[in-house]
Amino acid sequence: MATGDRLVAPPLWPLEARLAALLPDLLVFRKPRGSEPELATAQGVLLGVHVTGFTALMDRFSLSCKSEHDMDKLAHIFSYYISDIVEHVLCFGGDILNITGNVLLALWTVEQNQLSDIITLVAKCSLEIQEKFGIYHTREGQDLQLKIGLSAGRISQVIVGDEQRQYLLVIGRDVDGVQLAQRLAQANEIVLSWNCWKLCEQYMFEVEIMREDEAVKVGACSHPLNLRDMRISDPFDFDEHFDKCLDYLPHYRTSADILRTALELDPDSALEQTLRKHIMKSLLKKIDEGQPMEYISEFRTVTTVLVSLELHKTEWMLHLCHLIQEAALYISTVIEKGGGQLSRIFMFDKVSTKEFDTSALKGCMFLCVFGLPGDKKPDECAHALESSFSIFSFCWENLAETKLVSISITNGPVFCGMVGAIARHEYTVIGPKVSLLARMITAYPGLVSCDEVTYLRSMLPAYNFKKLPEKMMKNISNPEKMYEYLGHRRCIMFGKRHLARERNQNHPLLDREKELEAFQMAQQRCLHLKKGQAVLYEGGKGYGKSQLLAEINFLAQKEGHRGLPVTTVTFIRVLPLKLKEADSKQCFYAIQTLMAIFFEIDTCPACYRQECLFKQLHGMVEEPLHCLFNDLFFVKAVRETPLIFLIDEAQYMDAASWEFLGTLLSSVPIIMVMTLTPTFTLCGWAQHFLQSPQAILVPISKLAETSLLRMACWELGVVSIPQELQM
Repeated sequence: MATGDRLVAPPLWPLEARLAALLPDLLVFRKPRGSEPELATAQGVLLGVHVTGFTALMDRFSLSCKSEHDMDKLAHIFSYYISDIVEHVLCFGGDILNITGNVLLALWTVEQNQLSDIITLVAKCSLEIQEKFGIYHTREGQDLQLKIGLSAGRISQVIVGDEQRQYLLVIGRDVDGVQLAQRLAQANEIVLSWNCWKLCEQYMFEVEIMREDEAVKVGACSHPLNLRDMRISDPFDFDEHFDKCLDYLPHYRTSADILRTALELDPDSALEQTLRKHIMKSLLKKIDEGQPMEYISEFRTVTTVLVSLELHKTEWMLHLCHLIQEAALYISTVIEKGGGQLSRIFMFDKVSTKEFDTSALKGCMFLCVFGLPGDKKPDECAHALESSFSIFSFCWENLAETKLVSISITNGPVFCGMVGAIARHEYTVIGPKVSLLARMITAYPGLVSCDEVTYLRSMLPAYNFKKLPEKMMKNISNPEKMYEYLGHRRCIMFGKRHLARERNQNHPLLDREKELEAFQMAQQRCLHLKKGQAVLYEGGKGYGKSQLLAEINFLAQKEGHRGLPVTTVTFIRVLPLKLKEADSKQCFYAIQTLMAIFFEIDTCPACYRQECLFKQLHGMVEEPLHCLFNDLFFVKAVRETPLIFLIDEAQYMDAASWEFLGTLLSSVPIIMVMTLTPTFTLCGWAQHFLQSPQAILVPISKLAETSLLRMACWELGVVSIPQELQM
């Protein structure tokens, strides 16, 4: 259990309470106004708590961890530590706005004439937090410490989104103030923004002015920070002051048994629908299924995207809100179409939240995640890159106030789950790969950049990337290779021969006799009738299409197999190719690659391709005609050598290649074996190809349970599986 025993919600909590525990009171008790963006302004005091040392601890874990258990342990340490701080803030009447990585932001919303009293309350809360939780010693030797910033004044609350998904932001000068105070604070320090200092009861604090008109530090340099830094003298009674402040906080708990009144609300379907808009769909699904909170957390590999928009300063708050609204709607639409989710939006001005160390920028950030439960796709990295480039282009071309657009993408294992206390927690992603995102934004501004893992796993053409120069990044001891993604570019290129899977000699193919028979019949018809034949295997993902193709590849190259006499076939040429989604956008990609394999120039260096092609064509085509092969590597199949095309994931073939293969099928005696996934809509030329009398569509069904059990035994290296473990 990744989050420890602290985060176990009562099993009888109603749905509204489970939703409310994930959201601040600001959302639970608000009255929706209808259209977005929604802008409201109030007076309040902000408390920002930054857990320093956590990024270094993550880096240490990433270098030394040997299993998921180690990263799970890291999440446990952080969640257990942060839960105490969350509960302490709630006891003082604070509203936890968000827990973003290693930063907690809380708000006390009051009237302007109550600010000074509440600042005293929040300062006392901060001092107690530093005294009780200021230093946490881990067994790994990396201490966790706290840096606290306070700000007070006018806070603007903005809700952007649509009817399906909405996001809360707090913006304004005093939000910038708490970020500045947090940045100026050192470990175990409390810093007040200048406006907060002006509004508080100054005689009660011992302070050190850090920067004129910017911030003050609570406590003198001569002694450690403690409660004496609030010079509370008789007849001041803090308990009496606390009771006075409770009159300003209408949603403070009414029972000692529960920390938030938001968890005691009566069932309300309208409220439920409103709250659901602020929670990610993957998490909502788990809540609707009744999964306990402690089992929602997990360690999984995801692709994370950070979009940073540096905006020109604008004095018109509503204009800024509409700008963020436009960006949020486009980003969420594109990300969801690619199989990801927009996790959160947050503002920064001069300084950012400390999870994302981008102190030189001003603007808005959007954190997106691909690969959460229910969203996992095989082309996850490619989707993330393509979505990011679409967002990059849109923001540059359509958002007039955009000064700089920067996007970073990483792929790797992270903790995805609940962080916080029972009464208030959030679903978040934590890990070295998440922290790396903002380091990349700082190191490579104005680009769509990605780490090496994303580059390799995307399987996109190399010419769509540019290797970036190595740069030092904060808290990154061994920076990996970074690449700029340039988007899809028209380039005459071809891929390399390969199939998704290799034949396993120890595990025979199960229950596919009918499918193999279709290939054998097509092979015989091609040999005897001297006409092209095509077999297309159609089935869902995980049905074993690639494994079937690997078996056919083996059989096709084996002399005298399956009853065919050795004298009939002396040699068979097999051209294997696996396509990706990106290949469908490049005209003639499939044909160019197949012909490059045919002429054996796919494996030779580019500088030798002309010489290699000359050798292949010598004696077959007159030399003055060799130039015809510059753009398309094709020649009529050699009649003495039967030719077989094996194309995996043929639904990704470009239209021009489908048209060409249709012509080839009707005029040349070759065999084409392809696999298709039925969920994709095929282009017109592909459908025309399927209607050819020489093409056979063979549906692939699921394997029988007995065959699945045999496969499971092979994979596990066991003889049998107990009945109680079988599905």
